[in-house]
Amino acid sequence: MAVGKGCDKPIFSHMKNLRYLCLLCALAVCTMLPTGCIERPDEVPGPDDTAQGGNKYDYATTRDIPLNLDYARRGSKALFEIYAQNPVNAVDGAFTLKPGVKALLRAYTDNDGKYSGVVNLPTAVGKVYVYSESYGFPACIGVDVTAGGISCNVRQFYEKAAGKVSGAAVADRVAATRADAANPYNVQQLGDWTWEGKPLYSLGTVYGQKPYLNIAPDYAQTPAGMMNRIQNVLMPGVDNSKYAMPTGVVNLNVTKDAHLTLVFAAELAAWRNAIGYYYYDTQNPPRTQAEFDALPKYVAFPNCSSFTTNFDDPDDLGSGGGDWTAPLFFGEQLRLTCFRGGKATDIFPAGTTVGWFMLPDAYEISAYDYTGKLDITGSKHPARYSNNEFNAGNGRYMVSLYDKVSGKTVLGFEDGGDNDYKDVLFYVDSDPADAIYDPDRPTTDPGDEKYPDVAGDPVVGTLAFEDLWPSQGDYDMNDVVVGYSTTFTTDKDNRIVAIRDVFTPLHSGGKLRSAFGYQLDIPVTAVKGVKIENGSSTAGLEKNQDKAVVILFDDIEQAVARGPVSVEIELDGSLSMDKVTRKSLYNPFICVGDKGFVPGAVRKEIHLTNYAPTSLADPYPFGRNDDKSSLDKAGNPIGPYYYATSELYPFAIDLPVTDYRIPDEMVKIDVFYPYFADWVKSRGEKHKEWYKNSVK
Repeated sequence: MAVGKGCDKPIFSHMKNLRYLCLLCALAVCTMLPTGCIERPDEVPGPDDTAQGGNKYDYATTRDIPLNLDYARRGSKALFEIYAQNPVNAVDGAFTLKPGVKALLRAYTDNDGKYSGVVNLPTAVGKVYVYSESYGFPACIGVDVTAGGISCNVRQFYEKAAGKVSGAAVADRVAATRADAANPYNVQQLGDWTWEGKPLYSLGTVYGQKPYLNIAPDYAQTPAGMMNRIQNVLMPGVDNSKYAMPTGVVNLNVTKDAHLTLVFAAELAAWRNAIGYYYYDTQNPPRTQAEFDALPKYVAFPNCSSFTTNFDDPDDLGSGGGDWTAPLFFGEQLRLTCFRGGKATDIFPAGTTVGWFMLPDAYEISAYDYTGKLDITGSKHPARYSNNEFNAGNGRYMVSLYDKVSGKTVLGFEDGGDNDYKDVLFYVDSDPADAIYDPDRPTTDPGDEKYPDVAGDPVVGTLAFEDLWPSQGDYDMNDVVVGYSTTFTTDKDNRIVAIRDVFTPLHSGGKLRSAFGYQLDIPVTAVKGVKIENGSSTAGLEKNQDKAVVILFDDIEQAVARGPVSVEIELDGSLSMDKVTRKSLYNPFICVGDKGFVPGAVRKEIHLTNYAPTSLADPYPFGRNDDKSSLDKAGNPIGPYYYATSELYPFAIDLPVTDYRIPDEMVKIDVFYPYFADWVKSRGEKHKEWYKNSVK
C-alpha cells in the first residue's frame, strides 16, 4: 500500500530493521504537512486538459454574453430591459407587458441611446427581447443570440426592413387641388411619397428608381434630454388635457421672417395618422367655417407610423419583418413651404400664423401588393385642427410645449379619446430660434428631466454543493442546497448603489457541519454597509479579507430550520452594472468541518468549478484525491482551474431555477437527472436544460 498521493516508494508492511521504521515515520510526517511529499508539476493545466488534469468545463448553466445596443437616437437616454421571452401582448398596435415576466437586465442607455455591456443568460436561451417604455423608442425587438453576443442596432433594422420591400414605389396622389365634395378639407400634396407613406420631399431624401431604399441621410439629432422631459410632462396613462391650450397658444405665431422645419420625434398610436399644416395672416384669421375650409391644408407626413409601435410581433422587427411597413424614422425632417403669389418659398414672413391638422387613421396600405393612398373622403374619423373653434364641440386635440433647454416647440397630437396627447410627437425648429417664441405656451423645464434609480427584477436560482471534496463522494449534490434571489439597484449611470439578497436554505443532506457564504468580486472598501437578518451568530462581513466576503450561517441543518436569510448591501457606486453580472460578481461557497465554523480561521472551502477560494481557504486539499485544480510547485491553488475533476462531476453547481428537484441520498446526480452526463460530455451543447428532467 502507498502512503501519500504521488509518493514514489511503496511501504512494506514487513519491516526487519530500524531503517524501514525511520522511513515509515518520515513518510507519516510528510502526510501531515501542507504540501507533504507530493510532487507538483511545474505547469498548470493547459486548454487541452493534458497537463495536470483539470477540467476546463465549468458546468455553468448560464453564460455572460456581450450586449451592444444602439437605438440610433442621439441625445436621448432610455431605460431598457432584456427578456428571455417575448414580454408583450400586442392588441391593435398597443403594447402591454405580460404579467409575471421577469427582466434579465434593466439599465439605462447613455445619452446617445447606446449601451455596451454584458447580460447573463441561461445557456438554453437563443433569443432575447429588448423592451423599452421610453418615448420614441421601439417597444420591443427580438434579437438572436449569436457567437459574438447580442447586437441590436435599430437603424440597421429599419434599413433592412425598408430594403426588403419591393413593388410600386409611389402612392396614389391626392387628385383634388381645391376644396370640393371630393376634398372637403382642401388637402394639398407637397410632393410624392412611397407606397407606405414615406415623403420623398424630406430633407436629404434622394429620389431614385427605388426611393424606398433611399433612407434620408439628414435625420435631425434629438435635442439632449428632450424626450425624457416630454415623458415627465405628458405622463403615460394620464389625462394630459390641461396642456391643451386655446388656439392662440397652440398655433405658431411667426414674429420674424423664419425658416420652419418640422421634425418627427415619436409615435405611440395604433392608427396610421396623417398630419399637416396650414397658415394664415395673424391679423386676419378665418372666422367662418367656409373661410377655414378654403384654407389649403398641406400634408406634411401622410403616414406617421414608425417602427416604435406599428408591428405586432417583435420578431418581425428584429428580423427585418416581411410585411413591416413603418415609413418614418425619428429625426425625419421637412422644411415647411409657404406659397405666396403662386410661388413657393421656405420663408414664412412675420405676421403669419401656422396651424396644424390631423387626419386620423386616414392612410391605407396593402403590404400584399405594395400600394398605398391617403383616403380623405373615406376617412373613418373627422379631421382635427389646432384651431379648436373649427372642431366638433370645440374639441382640443393638440398640445404645444416649449422646451426651455433646447428652445424647441413640441407638438403633441391626440387621435383618440384617452387624452394623452402623445399619439404623434413632432417638434419645430425655427431659424431664427426666437421667431415663434410664446411666453404663454406651457413649458418643459430642466427639472423635468428625471432618471430615477432602478431596481432590477430579482435574479433567482439554486446552489447545490457536494461536501466531501476533494473526494468524489456519493455525488448526490444534496449536501447543501440553497436558493437565492438577488436584486440590484442602479443609478442613472448604471452604477450599483445597493444589492438585496434573500438566501433560502433548502436542504441539508450531509453529515458534516457546513457553513455558507459568498465572496463579491469587489474590494471590501467598496462596501459602505451590510445588514443581515436571520443569519447565524457568526453572520456578517468578514474581517481581514481583501475582497468582500459575507458569511450567512455556520450550520446548514440549523439554517434550514430557521428559514430565509436576507442581506442588504450598500455600495459606494464604483461598480457598474455594464461590467458585471451576478455570475461574475458572486462567488458562493461552503465551509466544511467536523468541529464547525470558526470565524477568521483557516477553513476547508468548496466553491463552484473554476471559482477561486478566499484567502482563508486551506490549500492542503487541492490536487488531492479527485480534485484536479491548478497548483504551483508548492501545492498552492493558482488557477485557472479550481474545484475541477477529470470525471463528469462538479463539487458545486449553480442552477437558474428555483424548483430544483433535490436528488435522493446516495443517488448520483447523473442517475437522478438522466441528461446530465450527456450535457457534460457535450460540454453543454446538448440537453442545456437537463435540470428540468429528473426521474422523479
